[in-house]
Amino acid sequence: MRHVSSRAAAAAKKIRPRLEALTALREGGALDDVVRAAAELAGQGRSPAAVPVRRTYIRHNEMRLVEHERNGLPTEERPPAARLIAPRGVAGRLHLMLLFAAACQAKPGNQWPNRIPIDPDSAYRFSWMRLTGSYARHTPGGPYVASPRANKQRQIQAGLKKLRDNLLVEFPHAGTRHPFRDFTLLCDSGMSTQAAVIPYKVPRKAEPTIDIPAEFFTQGWVHLLTPSETAAYLMWLDVDQNPFHDEPYVTGAERAGHYGLGREVYETHSQLEAFGLIDVTPAAGRYENGQYADYGTEPGRPPCHRVTLTTGGLRRDAGTVLHRVLNSYAVTGDWTRPLDMRTPPAGA
Repeated sequence: MRHVSSRAAAAAKKIRPRLEALTALREGGALDDVVRAAAELAGQGRSPAAVPVRRTYIRHNEMRLVEHERNGLPTEERPPAARLIAPRGVAGRLHLMLLFAAACQAKPGNQWPNRIPIDPDSAYRFSWMRLTGSYARHTPGGPYVASPRANKQRQIQAGLKKLRDNLLVEFPHAGTRHPFRDFTLLCDSGMSTQAAVIPYKVPRKAEPTIDIPAEFFTQGWVHLLTPSETAAYLMWLDVDQNPFHDEPYVTGAERAGHYGLGREVYETHSQLEAFGLIDVTPAAGRYENGQYADYGTEPGRPPCHRVTLTTGGLRRDAGTVLHRVLNSYAVTGDWTRPLDMRTPPAGA
């Protein structure tokens, strides 16, 4: 009993900042607004059923050797999506929102002229402040006082700088009073270089891609999953849409060498399953610490979890789902899917 109690206490402490941020976004109306803005952007544009992302954004074509499978590739050698994983900041979700906006406003094969400003402007319906979900606290004290709005603006600017450093955007007005104005989206393939950047074009159907369902954006998941959870979910989307085994799994070498991801990202399957986004069939004989009993007793069947996407999981409101699951985790210390979410939602 004491073990369970201490585990729950540790879980409550660990999850508290995330719960506080989620509660603030929901109670203040910011989450509803950012989700509504995504739906409006889609409705006024091409209303894509899915956002195509070039496969090399998340996965190297050729598997690379890693020194330690647990850690994945060094950051500079990872595919673009994995390079954007960080405990703080909005670079990853901001970039996915840029790809979403491009799919809403440009035809396949065409460049996307970004005309959405960072700050709200009466001349524009949308802004990146409105389209980006993040919890920016008020920071009293120190040399100056920063409002939540100013903090969020700095988060977006810092995210854009990180995207520029990874050759995913460029600043045509760098060095001017408004360096971020009309920033340009670069190709998500990861093939740009400092000497030769590649402008972004919405992928054509013939290109190797993964398709991120529009609900990932219009139901708020893009804003509420952690960077590691998002990277893992994109990996499982690829496994589903571009299978390379007869069963849905990735080996440790593939996860690290193709996707560049460490074990800590892989282990987010517990959260994603609790959120109702994937179903996990544990590998036979695998212990919670990742070790196996009777390793190798089934020739040709790697001891990996089998992961499938749930039907209609993304159609649920992300804020409602995460609020329930995170509160449950804070009490029990276990990632558990609510009982009424164990069947597909109506209309799925």
